[in-house]
Amino acid sequence: MTKDGLNQGSLKRRDFIKLGLSGAALSCLNGGCEKKTSTNPPDEPKAVYELTDGHGNLQTYNSQNLAEAGKLTSKLWDPTSPGPEVVQNPEAMGQLTVVNEEGKPYYGSKKFLWVGARDGLYEAESGSVLVERGEIYGSAQLRPMGGSGWVLKLTSSLPGLLGCILANRRGIEFIDYKTFSADILLPSTSTGPGYYASLSYHTTIPEQPPGLSWLTDLGIRKFGSGRVILFALCINRNTGYRTYLDLGPAQFDTWYNVRMDVVTRIDDPTLKDNEFRIEYYVNGKLLGSEVPEDAELLLNPLRTGTGPDRFLRLNVDIPEGESIAFFDNVKGVYNNRIR
Repeated sequence: MTKDGLNQGSLKRRDFIKLGLSGAALSCLNGGCEKKTSTNPPDEPKAVYELTDGHGNLQTYNSQNLAEAGKLTSKLWDPTSPGPEVVQNPEAMGQLTVVNEEGKPYYGSKKFLWVGARDGLYEAESGSVLVERGEIYGSAQLRPMGGSGWVLKLTSSLPGLLGCILANRRGIEFIDYKTFSADILLPSTSTGPGYYASLSYHTTIPEQPPGLSWLTDLGIRKFGSGRVILFALCINRNTGYRTYLDLGPAQFDTWYNVRMDVVTRIDDPTLKDNEFRIEYYVNGKLLGSEVPEDAELLLNPLRTGTGPDRFLRLNVDIPEGESIAFFDNVKGVYNNRIR
């Protein structure tokens, strides 16, 4: 069978994508969405997507980079509302500051000391360490280094969803999805009491009235209590099906690599022809999996509506303060089909 000009019986080689970060915010996932559109460059028999070098977030088409440094490009993501922005990597945030050898704030010194900037705990591999204000914890020599790279920042004070939807490539069905991954960080400077940041697969199912969202997410959630966890979920809003997995505690100001793999019978002979399994990985470790109850329907592109789409997602549960999330090193792996 065919859909959107894709030959469902002919596979090209598996191609790797390293995605550029560029903006698109979603207005909602609360109802049926408009008919899916595509901004893909035209397929050619020998055209492939390939992994490119650099500090992540790159994608090429016909040997040309689609990503643009320091900005959100419409070549990769569909902008629908303001909010996402590209900023410098915030991973240096912490409880230490730099002063020169005379005890003054650092400016151009060749030697500097590390002192506690505020009281609090620092989480090291060996355990928690108490950092006390004004205490000296080490010294070092100045060493020039380059920038830390660009990352995507999502910020919202409104309830519900803000995100980026991948436009290139957009017309990929679940049977061809293989891997979707990214690094995610929740900063301690965020004042939003309850929200989450995640990767998401989303589609609609018209044959199940009222044709609402089906989605699966993997990411980091902050609760109103201050607790932070890694989580995964599957939801069908038409049937009430819902699976929620608590994958363990997480920390602020820490990058986590999260990855969702779609596994079919081609990859695992123990699965049925009408099944697929979603595997949830954090920092390369498998922490959970789910075989969706509507897998047979989702594998058939003639029975689904908008999507499946890939999202970088920020969802605000408690609309107070400012909820912030950072994304970096977005990757997609899929079977590329040609006309």
